[in-house]
Amino acid sequence: MDDDRPETPNTAIAPVAPVVLFQQGLEIVQSISLKLQRLDGLMLTAQPDDIAAAASALEHALHEAAPTFSSIAATINGLGANNLQAAARQLRQTEQDNAASLAELLRNALAGFGKRSASASRRAQHLNRGLNAALNTLQAIGVQEAGRLIAEA
Repeated sequence: MDDDRPETPNTAIAPVAPVVLFQQGLEIVQSISLKLQRLDGLMLTAQPDDIAAAASALEHALHEAAPTFSSIAATINGLGANNLQAAARQLRQTEQDNAASLAELLRNALAGFGKRSASASRRAQHLNRGLNAALNTLQAIGVQEAGRLIAEA
């Protein structure tokens, strides 16, 4: 068939080499780790606007990282592995030592991020419990003060 339609370029995304993908993942984890560290530090300052801004920046960075980590998961599955450690072994067997080293670095960075995240989560829960206790105390004082004012009237 002779068609007057222009040819459409192939828009399929070429697979990214594991070394490039793992490097991108490592850079993303380092970036979000810094954002998490900033948020964790801000929780000690009791400045709610700064805490909210830092939490929003971290949430945005995590959202933007999702496609890269989906690609990393697909690459790991494509290697016949179920985690980064197994992927590193697979890559070493095929003599892709750079990619294997990056997979291990990424695994360690993710483990560190997980620990910092758990610590920040505990701090946030502790902060939340403290704020709730303070609010409950203020409410109780308010009720007592209102009761005293009613009794005096």
